[in-house]
Amino acid sequence: MSSAKNPGGLAYDQDSVTRQLRDTHEAIEDVHSHIETAQNSRSAKFVDGAGKIFDAAQAGVSTIDSAIAIAQPLYESDAMKTIRDGITTFVEGLPGVLKALDEVANIHPFIKFAVGAFRVVVELDVKRRDNEKKITVLFVEMKDMMEVLIQLREVKDEDAPGLDGTTIKARMEGLIALTADDIKACANACDTYSKKRLLVKVLKSSSWDDKFQSFLTLFADRRKAFMFALDMHVGRAVDGANRKLDAVDKKLSAVLEYFSSLVPLDQVQLREMVRNRGGVEAVARDDNTLALLMKFAPSSRITGSSSTNSGLQADVGDYADRKALLGSLREELADSADVAMQRNLETFEGKFVMQQRRLMEEMKGVMHHESDRVIDSVMAGPHDRIKDRDIHELWKEMRWRGHVKARHFVLALRDFYLQQADDPYIPRATVGAYPDDKWAIEYLDVSYISALIEAFDDDASGFITINEVNRFTSSRPQGWSLLHWIAYWAKGWHMASLKYTHKIQAMFAEMFAMLPYIRAENHKEAYHYLERVWSKVTNASYGLIQAHSEEDDDDKLWARFESYVEAEEKRLDEGLQTVRYYIDALDTVSLITGPGRIEKFILPLLYLKVRRDLDVFRLAHRRVVLDHYELRDSTSSLALILWHMVLRMLGLAELFKQRGLDPAEQFKTFASGMHYLAYSPGKLWDFKNSLAVKFPRVEYSEDEIEKAVPALDVLHRPISTTNPYNTTSQDTLTKADLQARSSVKAILGHWYGFYGDSGQWPAYPMASFFLHASTPDTFESQSISAGGVAYTITGRCEMADGRVEYVLYLVYVHTHKPRFIRGHLSEDGYSISGVWGFSEDALENDVYYTRLSPETLSARPSPQEFRTNRLSALWRFALTATRRQVRLRTPRLAWRYLKEFNDKKNLMVRFLLQEGSVREMARMAEKNMPTFWTVYHELTYDEVRFVVAVVKLQQTRVPPLQNYLCNVCDDSIANVRYTCVPCSFQGDDSFDLCDKPQCRSVPFKDGPCSHLPSHPLIVSRRMLFPSRDVPWLLRRAREIVALVEATFKDPPESPSDDNAEGDSLSRAGSSGLGSDSRTDATRYACVSCAKPVHLPFFICIDCEVHQEVYICTDCDSRAGGVSRPNGHRPSHSLVRCTVPTTQPPPEGPTPVEGRLLQLESQVALYASRFDTLDERLDRMERLMETMSLALTEIRGRQ
Repeated sequence: MSSAKNPGGLAYDQDSVTRQLRDTHEAIEDVHSHIETAQNSRSAKFVDGAGKIFDAAQAGVSTIDSAIAIAQPLYESDAMKTIRDGITTFVEGLPGVLKALDEVANIHPFIKFAVGAFRVVVELDVKRRDNEKKITVLFVEMKDMMEVLIQLREVKDEDAPGLDGTTIKARMEGLIALTADDIKACANACDTYSKKRLLVKVLKSSSWDDKFQSFLTLFADRRKAFMFALDMHVGRAVDGANRKLDAVDKKLSAVLEYFSSLVPLDQVQLREMVRNRGGVEAVARDDNTLALLMKFAPSSRITGSSSTNSGLQADVGDYADRKALLGSLREELADSADVAMQRNLETFEGKFVMQQRRLMEEMKGVMHHESDRVIDSVMAGPHDRIKDRDIHELWKEMRWRGHVKARHFVLALRDFYLQQADDPYIPRATVGAYPDDKWAIEYLDVSYISALIEAFDDDASGFITINEVNRFTSSRPQGWSLLHWIAYWAKGWHMASLKYTHKIQAMFAEMFAMLPYIRAENHKEAYHYLERVWSKVTNASYGLIQAHSEEDDDDKLWARFESYVEAEEKRLDEGLQTVRYYIDALDTVSLITGPGRIEKFILPLLYLKVRRDLDVFRLAHRRVVLDHYELRDSTSSLALILWHMVLRMLGLAELFKQRGLDPAEQFKTFASGMHYLAYSPGKLWDFKNSLAVKFPRVEYSEDEIEKAVPALDVLHRPISTTNPYNTTSQDTLTKADLQARSSVKAILGHWYGFYGDSGQWPAYPMASFFLHASTPDTFESQSISAGGVAYTITGRCEMADGRVEYVLYLVYVHTHKPRFIRGHLSEDGYSISGVWGFSEDALENDVYYTRLSPETLSARPSPQEFRTNRLSALWRFALTATRRQVRLRTPRLAWRYLKEFNDKKNLMVRFLLQEGSVREMARMAEKNMPTFWTVYHELTYDEVRFVVAVVKLQQTRVPPLQNYLCNVCDDSIANVRYTCVPCSFQGDDSFDLCDKPQCRSVPFKDGPCSHLPSHPLIVSRRMLFPSRDVPWLLRRAREIVALVEATFKDPPESPSDDNAEGDSLSRAGSSGLGSDSRTDATRYACVSCAKPVHLPFFICIDCEVHQEVYICTDCDSRAGGVSRPNGHRPSHSLVRCTVPTTQPPPEGPTPVEGRLLQLESQVALYASRFDTLDERLDRMERLMETMSLALTEIRGRQ
């Protein structure tokens, strides 16, 4: 059996690879055979999609086999073996190289810049050690370059002149400075690349390969420059120096050849799939293909390594909807390697600074404590490696070796200190050294043993090693005794964590209170931030609240630990500020926190991050329009922090299972229950359980928010200053325009135009731009498309067949592909006709520009019509343009034009909001409505810009209701959601009804719920958070209903004309809805019409208790709802209070009634369609009358 090695240096058998892929395919087929019998169609579709992916993978097996066969001789050559060995031993050889470079840097300080940069980037690279072999090749070449500097040991004096009179410092100092910059630039490129999705790496592979190869060449050149400078200084023979330089060139050629062959197996498979789907260009244009290939990426399933940043970014992206995920992918694809590196530079520099700071702290030495021993070079036993005196004595006395069971150690330590506390004549005790810390002995109690075991046993293995003991004792604050430090981990850490948990929930409560009032442009992003973040952060912290005790509120005890907690918070905040609160990868979290288990840092880190996000909310409340990535960056940063905790939790769960323990039971107490809710989320988020959880809530106060608004520098991204209705400026010709050649001058000025595509005219909205001369022979323009995308135009003149031909090149700022245009100017200079395409070799579609008004252009038929029958097209053009002008200038006809424009605008808004779906196109065809392209043709550039501005504003708003189904008719709830209070408490989920009267007016039985029309209902007209808002509303509504029943005791009577007030007030008892100084006549009155209320009526749940808001049925049904200045808003949730009834619940399910309700809904729908048809017929009749009047008026003028 032949064996080959992959480009990464890992041996694998090609037949084994083939067999594994085929076995995987067969396994998927077996799963398919079982799935076909399943009832869940959604699961079946998912597996079917997975099967297609693996079909493509199987098809690529032969390609992989052939690639291995071709590359095998290359891998087995001596040169390649040397390179592979260098890659394999890269990490092992680093310590020796770094030590040697440090020694040389002490002799020649001028190289410290390059040596320091190399050390920092190597440490950063080691943190993501399983990165791709391509990156390792770069670092190997970087190491080879730096190893040349070790030869400087031969030069003892950097100021001594060489044979040519030049010192080595003068010869190399400038080169060293450039090398330090090159090292940082290369590390930034590697960091940027490592965070890219697998699909981006495949589609942009040529761009990144070119960039990496340029660094390989650069390092080889630097290496040669170092060698040449050293040879010149010491006067080596020229022939020998040249031979060494030639050897470097040969090695570079081999490295570049080897580098080109380094393609990981997953990228090989994905490349084959891309090729089968038409190649990179075809895939980049097809959203469905991109979505499918993103699902394929194996690295999106995180394996637990801190270096799988690309996979993690894919998981973070899953929080967003499909459109946002594809949008971010397209933005990545649009960026070149240089642009991507520039975007990442600020984040990388923050990580570089943090790592540099960490290395400097390590070089300063470890903190020494008063109780530390001086470790002798010759040790008598394992205990002599322990630094702390007390633990050294204990370890020696117990005759432990390199490790001890964690429980045995903690119990022995407890007995050790208790014995010393009871025997004051023992001089060795820490208690004697720190008499003020005797208070800490009580925290060596058995009840704190678990917390102490966790403090010493970082890896939760159940054993404590000498290294763990030294790490624990060395990490305590300066001036703290070991007893004080032990007391902190026994009790102080839990107290600090609990305080952080309450602070985090209080900040979220302020965000939730602010959300309904936040600026419209920021509302959607703010909502999605809370939707994606709050529950996950709560999972990581809320378990601590369940372990709360009275001792946790001991202020005197807290004062003993507060200084350390504040110092740690300050340290973490400095790290977050260094990266501007943006965390791009898992290794960034480790840089910020430092070594140690994540439980030590997770809550203060979350607190600091959420505190900053609260400041962003305060700015977004009224002051600024956020960049749409501002809160998305915060979401992904928090997701990465939490993923650290998830990885820790999964590792702990595996350890517990290996030790025969139940992870769920262990997590109840481990780290004070921090992991319990993340491991068992149903304990908190199950609907029944959530009804009993009371999250903090605060009242909205605009004044308090405005007082706390921070400076703009808290934002990670610049604020959005783009006007959504930003049209092209009314430009004028410049002095350079007047000096251009006549052929260029003829095309300068303002143009409007349309583009066709695949026989459709127009296929895009109207374009508008103003051309200026850039040179005497070229022209340019900067404009904004009707869709709001900025683009630039560059162009030139060419002679073709004796005519001047104009060539235009359009480049868009974002993800649109560039366009190439060729056209000719008409004889009168008022129009340009030509063709366009996405490449210069495929110009197949019509394009037409004109200097005429946009209203006139919108009346012009397509170029195809002019080619087919020019006279007919001109006649239709004249009639349509004239008719529009007449309608605009005739007052009695102008309103109809405005109405038609409003209809077109609404159609386009509806279409754009639904992303041009096939369903919407079918619906328009069914109703005989004008197609979208017809609307494109009839609307001018400015009109489309206005429509797009409206759409963008609507897209920033969160739909009022989504993802809710009516329990009666199973339809989606669109406008108003009614939630039955008693039925929700009885069932396993909220009992929701839509706003159809037939669903709310009949009894209905659904499982344990027997719903009656008389049940009190919560009325919601805004989006609610299921686990936070709905339980609170249900609890509050039940309280209100109980008070109403106590207040309005008697059954209602229809309010008579003169006695309505008396009937209402006669039912109001003195023990009603709270205490209020108002009289009953004003207290139980509708807040809108001021009339006394009578059952049924509504009470606002969101308004404060001392501001009871009653609303009568008539006012609630009014369009726009009820609103009061500085008080009640239409979006507030209400509880509908009705008269209790003794009507028996329905017996059993009522499927027939449900079908009848659906039938009634269908009939109502068809009735509304007939009404629409009548309206359209009336509109056509009025249109005919208008045309007749216009023709009569034209004939009269003639």
